Amino acid sequence: MELDGNAKTAILLLGHGSKAKEANETLRNIAGAVAKKGGWGLVQAAFLQIERPGIKEAVDEIASTGATEIIVMPYFLYPGLHVTRDIPEELEAVRADYPGIEMRITRNLGFDERLVDITVERIEETLDASSPALAIHPIEKESFRILEAEMGETRFTSRELPVVKRVIHTTADFDFKDLLRFSPMAVEAGIDAIRKGSGIITDVRMVESGIMRYRLKPFGASVKCFSSDASVIKAAAHENITRTAAAMRKAAPYLEGSIVAIGNAPTALLELLRIVKEKNIRPALVVGVPVGFVGAAESKDALMASGVEYIATSGRKGGSTVAAAIVNALAIEAAKG
Repeated sequence: MELDGNAKTAILLLGHGSKAKEANETLRNIAGAVAKKGGWGLVQAAFLQIERPGIKEAVDEIASTGATEIIVMPYFLYPGLHVTRDIPEELEAVRADYPGIEMRITRNLGFDERLVDITVERIEETLDASSPALAIHPIEKESFRILEAEMGETRFTSRELPVVKRVIHTTADFDFKDLLRFSPMAVEAGIDAIRKGSGIITDVRMVESGIMRYRLKPFGASVKCFSSDASVIKAAAHENITRTAAAMRKAAPYLEGSIVAIGNAPTALLELLRIVKEKNIRPALVVGVPVGFVGAAESKDALMASGVEYIATSGRKGGSTVAAAIVNALAIEAAKG
C-alpha cells in the first residue's frame, strides 16, 4: 500500500467479517470505490471477526506508509455493540502503539435518505414490468385523462407526444407543450440507445435520482453522475469552473453513444458542447433542459444549433424533474418494443 503523493490521511473501513468470501470482497470493492470517488490515496478494508486483516493488522500496515492520521468508519447500518463498544475499545488499544498517529472514528452508516432511495431502487428493480405492481395506478390514469383532454391538438409527432405528456404530467405545467423542442430523430435515438444498454450521464444528482432505474434494468443501461466526486470538486476549484462543468469533463470517456441528461446547469451543457466539438465525440442524444435566468436559454439555443440529436426546452424553463421525466418516458417507450 502507498499513500498518494503527499497525502498523510488514510481511511479504514471496518466491516464485521464473514465466512462467505463474496461478502468480504464487497467491502474491499467498496473501499476501492471510496478511494477513487473521495480522492484519498489509501482506503483499507478491515474486519472485526473471521476475515483478515483485523484492526491491529490494518493499522500496522497503514502506519508503515507514513500516514499521520487514520479516519475509521464503522461500515455498519446500526449503532449496536460493535459500533458503540468493540471498535472504540480495540482502537484505544492500538493507539498506544502509535501515539504519533491521530485516529478518529466517523459515524456509522445509520439512517440516511440516500439509503432509502437505494432500498426503493432495489425493490423496484425486482418488479417485472408486466406485473400488476407496475400497472398504471387509477390516479395516474385519471391524471393522464385530464391532461389529454386539456392538451388539445399539438404539433408533435406520435413518437414525441408520449415524452411531452410525461413532462406535463410530472410538472403539471402545460407551458411545456409550447417549450419542448425535438431534433428530427431525437426520440428514436434515445430509445435505441436505451435498448442497446448505453450509459446515461446526468449533470446533477437530482436528475440521477429521478430516473427510474428499474425501467432501464432490462436493457442493462446504467446512470452516472460525477458532480459530487472529490476529484471533480477539486478540479472545479482549481480551474475556477462550476462543478457541473468539471463533471462533464470527467464524463468525457463515457459520452460516445450515451444519453446525456442536463436539467440544472447551463454551464454543464455548454461544456458538453465544447467537448463534443473539440474531441469529436457524439452522444446518441442530449436532453438539454437546464433552468435559470443566467445562460439557460443561450445554452439550449447552442444545443439546438449543434447538430447533435437533442430534446430541449426553449427559454428559461426546464429543470431536473423535466430531464428525468424525459429519460423515463424514453425508457417506457423502449420497453414497448
